[in-house]
Amino acid sequence: MDRRTSAHSILVTNDDGIHSPALAALAEALSPLGKVTTAAPLREMSASSRSISLFRPVRYETVGPNRYGIDGTPVDAVIVGINHLLEEAPRLVVSGINLGANLGLNVFYSGTVGAALEGTLHGIASFAISISSKREVPLGPAAAVAAELAKWILEHGLPPGVSLNVNVPPDWNNDGNSGVRLTKLARREARRLKLDPENSGDPNSFAIREVIDSGQLAADSDYRAVREGCVSITPLAMECGDFASLSWLEDWIRNGANVPGLM
Repeated sequence: MDRRTSAHSILVTNDDGIHSPALAALAEALSPLGKVTTAAPLREMSASSRSISLFRPVRYETVGPNRYGIDGTPVDAVIVGINHLLEEAPRLVVSGINLGANLGLNVFYSGTVGAALEGTLHGIASFAISISSKREVPLGPAAAVAAELAKWILEHGLPPGVSLNVNVPPDWNNDGNSGVRLTKLARREARRLKLDPENSGDPNSFAIREVIDSGQLAADSDYRAVREGCVSITPLAMECGDFASLSWLEDWIRNGANVPGLM
Protein backbone atom coordinates (compact mmCIF):
# COMPACT_ATOMS: atom_id res chain seq x y z
CA MET A 1 0.00 0.00 0.00
CA ASP A 2 1.29 3.47 -0.87
CA ARG A 3 1.91 5.31 2.42
CA ARG A 4 2.41 8.73 0.87
CA THR A 5 0.45 11.44 2.62
CA SER A 6 -2.68 12.83 1.01
CA ALA A 7 -3.48 16.55 1.11
CA HIS A 8 -7.15 15.68 1.52
CA SER A 9 -7.10 13.00 4.25
CA ILE A 10 -7.84 13.69 7.94
CA LEU A 11 -8.11 11.03 10.65
CA VAL A 12 -10.36 11.89 13.61
CA THR A 13 -10.41 9.99 16.90
CA ASN A 14 -11.13 10.44 20.62
CA ASP A 15 -11.21 8.64 23.96
CA ASP A 16 -14.92 9.18 24.72
CA GLY A 17 -16.01 6.60 22.16
CA ILE A 18 -17.25 6.42 18.58
CA HIS A 19 -20.79 7.48 19.52
CA SER A 20 -19.78 10.74 21.25
CA PRO A 21 -21.71 13.75 19.86
CA ALA A 22 -18.55 15.82 20.33
CA LEU A 23 -16.66 13.48 17.99
CA ALA A 24 -19.36 13.89 15.35
CA ALA A 25 -19.23 17.67 15.74
CA LEU A 26 -15.47 17.61 15.21
CA ALA A 27 -15.70 15.45 12.09
CA GLU A 28 -18.39 17.72 10.63
CA ALA A 29 -16.35 20.87 11.31
CA LEU A 30 -13.29 19.39 9.58
CA SER A 31 -15.16 18.00 6.57
CA PRO A 32 -14.77 21.15 4.40
CA LEU A 33 -10.98 20.71 4.64
CA GLY A 34 -10.79 17.23 3.12
CA LYS A 35 -11.91 13.63 3.43
CA VAL A 36 -12.51 12.84 7.10
CA THR A 37 -12.25 9.29 8.39
CA THR A 38 -13.33 8.61 11.96
CA ALA A 39 -11.73 5.75 13.93
CA ALA A 40 -12.44 5.75 17.65
CA PRO A 41 -12.87 3.27 20.50
CA LEU A 42 -16.17 1.41 20.67
CA ARG A 43 -16.53 2.48 24.31
CA GLU A 44 -15.23 5.23 26.54
CA MET A 45 -11.50 4.91 27.17
CA SER A 46 -10.79 8.04 29.20
CA ALA A 47 -7.48 8.26 31.08
CA SER A 48 -6.02 5.45 28.96
CA SER A 49 -2.98 7.59 28.15
CA ARG A 50 -0.81 5.88 25.50
CA SER A 51 -2.03 2.39 26.27
CA ILE A 52 -1.76 -0.06 23.37
CA SER A 53 -3.25 -3.55 23.03
CA LEU A 54 -0.29 -5.90 22.61
CA PHE A 55 -1.62 -9.17 24.03
CA ARG A 56 -4.99 -9.53 22.35
CA PRO A 57 -6.38 -9.02 18.84
CA VAL A 58 -7.78 -5.61 17.96
CA ARG A 59 -10.91 -5.72 15.82
CA TYR A 60 -13.01 -2.98 14.28
CA GLU A 61 -16.51 -2.59 12.93
CA THR A 62 -18.09 -0.15 10.49
CA VAL A 63 -20.64 2.08 12.22
CA GLY A 64 -21.34 4.47 9.33
CA PRO A 65 -19.81 5.98 6.19
CA ASN A 66 -16.09 6.45 6.90
CA ARG A 67 -16.78 5.78 10.60
CA TYR A 68 -15.19 2.85 12.41
CA GLY A 69 -15.43 1.63 15.99
CA ILE A 70 -12.25 0.07 17.33
CA ASP A 71 -12.35 -2.54 20.08
CA GLY A 72 -9.33 -1.05 21.78
CA THR A 73 -7.69 2.11 23.04
CA PRO A 74 -7.39 5.52 21.34
CA VAL A 75 -3.82 4.63 20.35
CA ASP A 76 -5.11 1.38 18.85
CA ALA A 77 -7.65 3.39 16.86
CA VAL A 78 -4.95 5.63 15.38
CA ILE A 79 -2.76 2.66 14.50
CA VAL A 80 -5.61 0.77 12.82
CA GLY A 81 -6.73 3.91 11.03
CA ILE A 82 -3.32 4.77 9.63
CA ASN A 83 -2.20 1.25 8.78
CA HIS A 84 -5.41 -0.37 7.58
CA LEU A 85 -8.50 1.79 7.18
CA LEU A 86 -6.94 4.53 5.06
CA GLU A 87 -5.49 3.90 1.62
CA GLU A 88 -2.93 6.63 2.20
CA ALA A 89 -1.47 8.02 5.40
CA PRO A 90 -3.50 11.04 6.54
CA ARG A 91 -2.18 14.56 6.37
CA LEU A 92 -3.58 15.32 9.82
CA VAL A 93 -4.73 13.49 12.96
CA VAL A 94 -7.16 15.29 15.28
CA SER A 95 -8.25 13.83 18.62
CA GLY A 96 -11.37 15.11 20.41
CA ILE A 97 -13.48 16.95 21.11
CA ASN A 98 -12.92 15.70 24.65
CA LEU A 99 -15.55 16.52 27.25
CA GLY A 100 -13.41 17.75 30.11
CA ALA A 101 -10.14 19.63 30.31
CA ASN A 102 -6.73 18.13 29.58
CA LEU A 103 -4.46 20.62 31.32
CA GLY A 104 -1.12 20.54 33.08
CA LEU A 105 0.19 17.13 34.08
CA ASN A 106 -3.11 15.52 33.13
CA VAL A 107 -1.84 15.31 29.55
CA PHE A 108 0.20 12.31 30.69
CA TYR A 109 -3.01 10.43 31.62
CA SER A 110 -5.23 11.58 28.79
CA GLY A 111 -6.32 9.13 26.10
CA THR A 112 -7.27 12.13 23.95
CA VAL A 113 -3.74 13.50 24.07
CA GLY A 114 -2.26 10.00 23.78
CA ALA A 115 -4.03 9.49 20.45
CA ALA A 116 -2.64 12.76 19.09
CA LEU A 117 0.86 11.81 20.22
CA GLU A 118 0.50 8.52 18.35
CA GLY A 119 -0.16 10.45 15.17
CA THR A 120 2.97 12.49 15.82
CA LEU A 121 4.98 9.29 16.32
CA HIS A 122 3.88 8.28 12.82
CA GLY A 123 5.27 11.54 11.43
CA ILE A 124 1.81 13.08 10.95
CA ALA A 125 0.82 16.56 12.15
CA SER A 126 -1.55 16.03 15.08
CA PHE A 127 -3.41 17.87 17.78
CA ALA A 128 -5.82 17.14 20.63
CA ILE A 129 -8.74 19.40 21.54
CA SER A 130 -10.87 19.47 24.70
CA ILE A 131 -13.67 21.52 26.23
CA SER A 132 -12.88 22.48 29.81
CA SER A 133 -16.21 21.28 31.17
CA LYS A 134 -17.95 18.00 31.87
CA ARG A 135 -21.34 19.70 31.56
CA GLU A 136 -23.38 19.73 28.39
CA VAL A 137 -22.16 22.87 26.64
CA PRO A 138 -22.36 24.11 23.04
CA LEU A 139 -19.86 22.27 20.85
CA GLY A 140 -19.74 24.91 18.13
CA PRO A 141 -16.96 27.14 19.54
CA ALA A 142 -14.55 24.23 20.11
CA ALA A 143 -15.37 22.75 16.71
CA ALA A 144 -14.70 26.12 15.09
CA VAL A 145 -11.33 26.38 16.87
CA ALA A 146 -10.43 22.90 15.65
CA ALA A 147 -11.36 23.74 12.06
CA GLU A 148 -9.36 26.98 12.01
CA LEU A 149 -6.32 25.37 13.62
CA ALA A 150 -6.53 22.37 11.27
CA LYS A 151 -6.65 24.71 8.27
CA TRP A 152 -3.55 26.53 9.49
CA ILE A 153 -1.65 23.29 10.14
CA LEU A 154 -2.55 21.89 6.73
CA GLU A 155 -1.06 25.03 5.19
CA HIS A 156 2.01 25.44 7.40
CA GLY A 157 2.65 22.09 9.09
CA LEU A 158 4.12 21.47 12.55
CA PRO A 159 7.73 20.92 13.61
CA PRO A 160 8.76 17.24 13.63
CA GLY A 161 7.95 15.55 16.92
CA VAL A 162 5.58 18.29 18.13
CA SER A 163 1.87 17.83 18.91
CA LEU A 164 -0.53 20.55 20.04
CA ASN A 165 -2.84 20.28 23.04
CA VAL A 166 -5.82 22.63 22.82
CA ASN A 167 -8.29 23.47 25.59
CA VAL A 168 -11.36 25.62 25.02
CA PRO A 169 -13.30 27.29 27.88
CA PRO A 170 -16.95 26.21 27.95
CA ASP A 171 -18.21 29.79 27.42
CA TRP A 172 -15.48 30.93 25.04
CA ASN A 173 -16.12 33.84 22.68
CA ASN A 174 -13.27 35.07 20.54
CA ASP A 175 -12.99 38.82 20.98
CA GLY A 176 -9.74 39.20 19.09
CA ASN A 177 -6.20 37.94 19.60
CA SER A 178 -6.68 37.98 23.38
CA GLY A 179 -9.05 35.04 23.00
CA VAL A 180 -6.29 32.52 22.17
CA ARG A 181 -2.94 32.03 23.93
CA LEU A 182 0.17 29.95 23.27
CA THR A 183 0.84 28.33 26.64
CA LYS A 184 2.98 25.95 28.64
CA LEU A 185 1.91 23.07 30.87
CA ALA A 186 1.20 24.28 34.39
CA ARG A 187 4.17 23.62 36.64
CA ARG A 188 4.24 20.52 38.81
CA GLU A 189 4.13 22.57 42.02
CA ALA A 190 0.67 23.90 41.10
CA ARG A 191 -0.96 20.49 41.42
CA ARG A 192 -1.44 17.74 43.95
CA LEU A 193 -3.65 14.68 44.16
CA LYS A 194 -5.73 13.83 47.21
CA LEU A 195 -7.78 10.82 48.24
CA ASP A 196 -11.36 11.45 49.33
CA PRO A 197 -13.29 8.68 51.09
CA GLU A 198 -16.12 7.31 49.00
CA ASN A 199 -19.67 7.10 50.35
CA SER A 200 -19.82 3.35 49.78
CA GLY A 201 -19.14 2.54 53.42
CA ASP A 202 -15.90 0.78 52.48
CA PRO A 203 -13.08 2.39 54.51
CA ASN A 204 -10.58 1.18 51.92
CA SER A 205 -12.32 2.88 48.97
CA PHE A 206 -11.27 6.34 47.80
CA ALA A 207 -11.82 8.78 44.95
CA ILE A 208 -8.73 10.45 43.46
CA ARG A 209 -9.15 14.23 43.26
CA GLU A 210 -7.00 16.94 41.74
CA VAL A 211 -6.28 20.11 43.72
CA ILE A 212 -4.83 23.17 41.95
CA ASP A 213 -2.94 25.89 43.80
CA SER A 214 -3.88 29.05 41.88
CA GLY A 215 -0.94 30.90 43.38
CA GLN A 216 1.45 28.55 41.59
CA LEU A 217 -0.08 29.04 38.12
CA ALA A 218 2.31 30.97 35.89
CA ALA A 219 0.90 33.68 33.63
CA ASP A 220 1.73 31.61 30.54
CA SER A 221 0.30 28.33 31.88
CA ASP A 222 -2.53 26.43 30.24
CA TYR A 223 -4.64 26.46 33.41
CA ARG A 224 -4.32 30.24 33.75
CA ALA A 225 -5.33 30.86 30.14
CA VAL A 226 -8.49 28.75 30.40
CA ARG A 227 -9.44 30.22 33.78
CA GLU A 228 -9.17 33.68 32.22
CA GLY A 229 -11.49 32.70 29.39
CA CYS A 230 -8.92 32.07 26.65
CA VAL A 231 -8.24 29.10 24.41
CA SER A 232 -4.99 27.43 25.45
CA ILE A 233 -2.70 25.94 22.79
CA THR A 234 0.24 24.06 24.28
CA PRO A 235 3.01 22.49 22.16
CA LEU A 236 4.05 19.04 23.37
CA ALA A 237 7.48 17.82 22.28
CA MET A 238 7.99 14.06 22.05
CA GLU A 239 11.73 14.45 22.80
CA CYS A 240 11.50 16.12 26.18
CA GLY A 241 14.65 15.07 28.04
CA ASP A 242 16.68 17.93 29.53
CA PHE A 243 20.10 16.37 28.99
CA ALA A 244 21.96 19.54 29.92
CA SER A 245 20.80 19.17 33.53
CA LEU A 246 21.99 15.55 33.69
CA SER A 247 25.72 16.12 33.27
CA TRP A 248 26.18 14.53 36.70
CA LEU A 249 24.64 11.33 35.34
CA GLU A 250 27.09 11.26 32.44
CA ASP A 251 29.97 11.67 34.90
CA TRP A 252 28.61 8.85 37.07
CA ILE A 253 28.39 6.55 34.04
CA ARG A 254 31.90 7.42 32.86
CA ASN A 255 33.26 6.70 36.31
CA GLY A 256 31.85 3.19 36.26
CA ALA A 257 28.49 4.02 37.85
CA ASN A 258 29.74 2.46 41.09
CA VAL A 259 28.25 -0.82 39.96
CA PRO A 260 30.42 -3.89 40.68
CA GLY A 261 31.60 -5.55 37.48
CA LEU A 262 30.62 -2.64 35.25
CA MET A 263 34.20 -1.59 34.55
